[in-house]
Amino acid sequence: MRKKREFISGVFYHVTSRTNDQIRIFENNPGRKIILLTLQDAKEKFRFKLTNFCVMPTHIHLLIKPESNTNLSDIMHWLKLQTAKRWNFSQCSKDHVWGQRYFSRPILNYIEYEQIMKYIDDNPVKAELAASPEEWKASGAFYRLHDLELIDYDNGLLW
Repeated sequence: MRKKREFISGVFYHVTSRTNDQIRIFENNPGRKIILLTLQDAKEKFRFKLTNFCVMPTHIHLLIKPESNTNLSDIMHWLKLQTAKRWNFSQCSKDHVWGQRYFSRPILNYIEYEQIMKYIDDNPVKAELAASPEEWKASGAFYRLHDLELIDYDNGLLW
């Protein structure tokens, strides 16, 4: 039996989750649209702040802060389950979409928060998918540049 995750209330988490066998599900528009729409639906269903994200071809990064009485495990379980259902429906498939458990790490201070913001933003650049973070359309950097919904803008009040 897996060890139960321990969570710290009121902090941000850097969360990542990989696709099964690192299949490039989110490489094209249908896959990216599914994960982005499902993430939007998760924001309507659960109470959490999302200040950054990046959808890579084989994985996602989230910078997320569950609000009181909201469990990160519940959010991630629902997000992964719904994404898998939607992807499999769109592909007439029954395959596994997600790999192992998601990774999460609490962000305990503002310096770590800023480092994770930059790390998430730079992911598509490091993978040579974009010349700058703002060019990657499935990212918080793009959403911030174009003032799009989905992310909660960090104006110093979220920390």
